[in-house]
Amino acid sequence: MAVAFVVPLVVLVSSVRTSVGFWDTADLQTVAWIAGIPYPTGFPGYVAIAWLWTHAVPFASVAARVNALSAIAISGGAATIAALALLFDVLPVVAILSAWTFAFAHVVWVRATYADVHPLGFALAFVAIVLAVRWTRRDDARALATGIVLAGVAVAVDNTTVLMLAGGVVVTLGRRWPAGLVARSVAIAALVVVLAYAYLPLRSAYVTTHRLDPTLALGIPPGRPFWDDHHPATGEGFRALISGTEWTPGATLARLFTPAAARNALGRFGPELAADEPQGLEIVALIGLAFVAAEAPLTALGLVLAALVPALFGASYQAEADPERYVFMLYAVTALGIAIAADRTVRAFGGRQPALALGVVCTLLALALVNDAARGAHLFSVRDNGDARALGERVVAGTRDGAVVVAPWDWATTLAYHAYVDGALGGRIVVCALPEDNLAAYARWMRERQVTIVSDGEPELQGFRTRRLTGGTPQVYEILKP
Repeated sequence: MAVAFVVPLVVLVSSVRTSVGFWDTADLQTVAWIAGIPYPTGFPGYVAIAWLWTHAVPFASVAARVNALSAIAISGGAATIAALALLFDVLPVVAILSAWTFAFAHVVWVRATYADVHPLGFALAFVAIVLAVRWTRRDDARALATGIVLAGVAVAVDNTTVLMLAGGVVVTLGRRWPAGLVARSVAIAALVVVLAYAYLPLRSAYVTTHRLDPTLALGIPPGRPFWDDHHPATGEGFRALISGTEWTPGATLARLFTPAAARNALGRFGPELAADEPQGLEIVALIGLAFVAAEAPLTALGLVLAALVPALFGASYQAEADPERYVFMLYAVTALGIAIAADRTVRAFGGRQPALALGVVCTLLALALVNDAARGAHLFSVRDNGDARALGERVVAGTRDGAVVVAPWDWATTLAYHAYVDGALGGRIVVCALPEDNLAAYARWMRERQVTIVSDGEPELQGFRTRRLTGGTPQVYEILKP
């Protein structure tokens, strides 16, 4: 299914953002280059893959290279949809066009343009699930073994993929497991996960011992973002990092299969899915999935669970600022349903004129793709947005070399990229914190360094006054004695 992969790849890579971003995006762009430790849940497999990728690719900015991983993952997801459709004997052209409705759906396309863990985790977990389908439909034991190991890789990249992979386990129940093969494969998958997550405490200890994090020179305890988030060299830090307990995901999981969670998901994702799948394609997808359920009930149940469980979680998880990144599997299963329904329509009504029936179906799918293209066209115009780069330039212009630059997460991640990846900040030290978090330390820091705050509006700091150094949004303020 090379065509199903290459066409989205060309389009999505062409729309990838070319520079550093803000928020979690910039954190991933930074830790990928420095082999750091990102925000929870640590994502060690992603860091390893992104580190290899950014150091192997010799062109474009580091930020753009990391962003491109998302485009590659989504393109791989499209090819996987086409391969899955073929397992249900869908005509190749219908499989390809349906797969493209996934890649170019606006919700999916947007998230293929910037650095994020979820596209890569989804792509790996989805391939594992499709291998499970192949096992049940073709009695391919090698596919089952490969899928189990790949599931371990997916969990190493992003442990929230277990929400998808639970559905994959249901799919495998369509045949009796070969016990020995499954046991060996699970052992290998577990080893992959253990080795990947061992990176976190080992790297944390190395960063601390060798004092790679510049904030240590300020007397700040280990465990700051970028180099050593949560300091997983300690047991408490490790548990907090990989579980994200400060944002209570357990409470969301406990309410996952409730009417309230279903309402949240429908209200959050329903309108966007309807806009991405026009002409009643959601209904078409349901019809296609009904065909799957009639033919292979456990496969249909597993695929639906793999799609719905992450969506239910994302819609109800209050700490999640971008819940749409939990719906990749929902869109993938929708595309599969469209492919199967379209194929069965051609077969049912194309007895005497199969070419005409196929032409009508392909035209309707093409119209959906035209809708997707129109909705996604704006992504090309924002790919060179320089707001994050401009923030770094303002900090350099307004502060002295060696200054302490305190900034909250959304902006600190951008400045960390400029400090540790492209070296644009010189000897300035970026401290990810709210303005009031280090009040007790400011006087001590000011004896040796200029201390500045990045803030949208003048910060109020008890015991200090401030002086604005730059304009723009956000601004940079210098902390002064009263």
